[in-house]
Amino acid sequence: MGLREDKKDRTRTQLLEAGLDLIHKRGFEATTVADIAAAVGVSPRTLLRYFPTKEDVIVSWVQDGMTIIREELEERLKSEPPVVALLASARAMLAVFEEKSRFFLAIETAIRSNRSISARKEQMIAELIDEVARILASPDRPCRLPGVVAYTVSGTVFALIRATISSWVEGREGMSLPDIFDQAATVVHFETNGTE
Repeated sequence: MGLREDKKDRTRTQLLEAGLDLIHKRGFEATTVADIAAAVGVSPRTLLRYFPTKEDVIVSWVQDGMTIIREELEERLKSEPPVVALLASARAMLAVFEEKSRFFLAIETAIRSNRSISARKEQMIAELIDEVARILASPDRPCRLPGVVAYTVSGTVFALIRATISSWVEGREGMSLPDIFDQAATVVHFETNGTE
């Protein structure tokens, strides 16, 4: 990565962190694009180059989590059965959330406080469930799941992720995110070596 890309990445991260901090303190509606830009020392126009809307500041982190799952899954599918790879990919994403728990708790709180962001997140997750199912069922993979099984597994794992994050945000479990996920997953029997 070159100097220019490093600077852009730093600016993006600063904007995200400032936006989240302000939204956490003031609430989503009371925080403006100008407030976020000023906190980082850039113009609102600069912020809008990185994030077309204020909502994008929040949902970009949802997208980042989805990227973790997608990349982890692609890598793991090279050497692991599909279900094992997807469960491990979910744990990897949750471990990243755990490492930055204050940050991600604030993001989840902001998402829950705004219906349009919450709806957008749900739409993004629905699209990812479909994408993951297509990956698991891809005929290009030597170890693949039948289509209906792939969709069932994908939907179930994302339901487990949703339940895990909800429980974590509400502070009910007192455990790490991956541990909450593993506990939730015990109620589901996955056939981890079933392939076509």
